[in-house]
Amino acid sequence: MDELLRYLWLHGTERAASELLVYVILLIMALGSVKRSRILSVRDGDGLVAAAVVAVIANVLLLVSAIIPSSPLLGVTGKVFPSPWSHGLFQSLCIECIVVCFVFGLVSGTLRSMRDIMELLTYGISRWPWTILLAMLAPFFVW
Repeated sequence: MDELLRYLWLHGTERAASELLVYVILLIMALGSVKRSRILSVRDGDGLVAAAVVAVIANVLLLVSAIIPSSPLLGVTGKVFPSPWSHGLFQSLCIECIVVCFVFGLVSGTLRSMRDIMELLTYGISRWPWTILLAMLAPFFVW
């Protein structure tokens, strides 16, 4: 019991603040922004066009950064997998989703104030806090 207590005291925050926690927070922020911006239910043509343009531009930039032969995001051997580009793909897509929902909300009028914008960013975190707790607890049970 003493060793367990020493280990938790020394390494508790390292274990709780893992990569899994970052991935879960980004994912629930992206899902919450989709729900809060109402991009799937509000049929505003201008907002959908603006969101589609931003999504296309972001995806083209993401793909171009992997296609250019001398890109610093490629691996040491020049390949896409494994590389910084492939390791950061999930985070990039989550952030892109948040930005697309933000643009849709601004253009369509579902985001009218700074409070609405902050709600867009924190909606998922406030609705699904148990996922953050599970992501913090999971590394303690996986060695």
